[in-house]
Amino acid sequence: MIRTTVVGSWPIPFGLKPRLTAYYRGAVSDEDARDVLEAAARIAMDEQIACGLDQIMGGEVFAPDFVHHVPPRLAGLEVVRKRDHRAGIEGTGRYRIVGDVSAPRGTGHALAYRREKAIQPDLDKAAVPSPLTLTLSFAGDPRLPEQMDGVARVVAAEVRDMALAGAAEVQLDAPFEAVALVTQARRVEDLAPWIVAPFRAVEGVRRTLHFCLGDMGRRPATQEQHLRHLIPLVQALHGQVDRVHIECSYAGQWSERPLLAEIPEPMEVIAGIADVKSPPQSEEELRRRIDALLEVLPPERLIVSSSCGCGRMPHDDAITLMQNLARAAHAA
Repeated sequence: MIRTTVVGSWPIPFGLKPRLTAYYRGAVSDEDARDVLEAAARIAMDEQIACGLDQIMGGEVFAPDFVHHVPPRLAGLEVVRKRDHRAGIEGTGRYRIVGDVSAPRGTGHALAYRREKAIQPDLDKAAVPSPLTLTLSFAGDPRLPEQMDGVARVVAAEVRDMALAGAAEVQLDAPFEAVALVTQARRVEDLAPWIVAPFRAVEGVRRTLHFCLGDMGRRPATQEQHLRHLIPLVQALHGQVDRVHIECSYAGQWSERPLLAEIPEPMEVIAGIADVKSPPQSEEELRRRIDALLEVLPPERLIVSSSCGCGRMPHDDAITLMQNLARAAHAA
């Protein structure tokens, strides 16, 4: 039986949207929003369990637009353009560095995992953006290079707190790195140190890396969608990362799937064959994709997943897609 997992986000429960929107606007504190965040996470996790997934996540109900809720929580930044969480990528905030970057209240990721773990004791997987991904809204700032150590410390603190709260697996979400590699904007040696840095904070935790080509408004950040420039970074992380998640849902990536065989052992491969940017694939189509992957990887190293978070999908589509994935995998 092929194992199944998810990436992170899950659709927001419709009935809780008004109260959650107030939290997303910053009108309600973490503590005052605790009850609605717990209720939303409970629904998200129950729905994933009902889909038949082997490994669930908390749903990222606290983060409606992935990483863009983080800068308002950071010290050392000044607003250039305030974010509008309702406008997708067009509403992304912009910031400038005016001091040392730190996170006195944390980024919210470890805090959310603690809430979710209290609800679902079996929850063992947590996620946080990579240091470079955390800088997306101030990536062009000339002071960023001197502040990257501080940004890495922010992420390392989240990883450490997740481990202390009982996370057996911590996933770094790394769309910045994936896009930079496939477009050849950055080199492997520029990226690898910032992926490794947060994991130095813990021992005995499964270290997972999620390579995503972006998903704002169900659109990728680039039309360059292949594997050949991603694989060298994965190879460079041999012994420092335990699992790597690659979307595999794009035509270019899928056509180059034989390259997955070049990922070093014993690293496990999470293949995101369930495409969150399209109508739900059928169980039969997903089963065919699993069979094709088994021609490249042994079953003990293969896990299948959604291509990215399901949070931007229509609610019913997300449930249908993940039900079909679980059925296909369990029949394989």
